[in-house]
Order: sequence, then C-alpha cells, then structure tokens
Amino acid sequence: MPKRVQMTRQRPWRADNPDAVIVARPSKWGNPWRVWRDARRGRWVCKADHNASYELFITKDEATAAAVEHFRHWVWRLDVTELAGKDLACWCPLDQSCHADVLLEIANGGAQ
Repeated sequence: MPKRVQMTRQRPWRADNPDAVIVARPSKWGNPWRVWRDARRGRWVCKADHNASYELFITKDEATAAAVEHFRHWVWRLDVTELAGKDLACWCPLDQSCHADVLLEIANGGAQ
C-alpha cells in the first residue's frame, strides 16, 4: 500500500525509501499554498503562490489544514496517474495534514 514518507536531513529517509517520489516544493507536485507565521499579526498565514489573497489563522494546524484543502480543489489540474502505487515524500511531519495525502488518495483511486 503506498504511503507518505517524511523527508528529513537528520536520518537517511531515501535509503529506506529509494523509490519514493518527492512531492515537496519545488517539484511539480508541490503545494502552491504556503503556510508561515506572521509575527507582526501574531497569526498563521495561508497564501497561494498564484494570487495576492491570503487567509489568517490562529494556529499552524488550522492554516495547514486550509492549505491542504485548497490543494484538494486545485490538484485536478495535474495528471497524477504517474504517482499511482508509489510512496510519496514531503517535509511535512507524518502527524500533520499534508498535500501528499491528497495526492496518494487521488492517484490510488480514492475519494475525489
């Protein structure tokens, strides 16, 4: 069963997952919605690369979930068939929402 793999600089993730496809930025699979902390506002920001609008959130988890949901609606522009049956690697912690989960679901015939 294909799974999400967390990339890290601390341990050799690639040795354990030699065939995993990297879907992090700046790959063509990267999520165009970014999340970062705006210290001036004291909030977390979710903003797409392709437009000027943004959303503010109190927690990082809320902002990350919004970025993943936006990606879910946007990903239909991509042909994800080449990802079917493959493990996907991203920097997101495994206990956090990630666009790679959406790619896994769609590429492997899950909910659309």
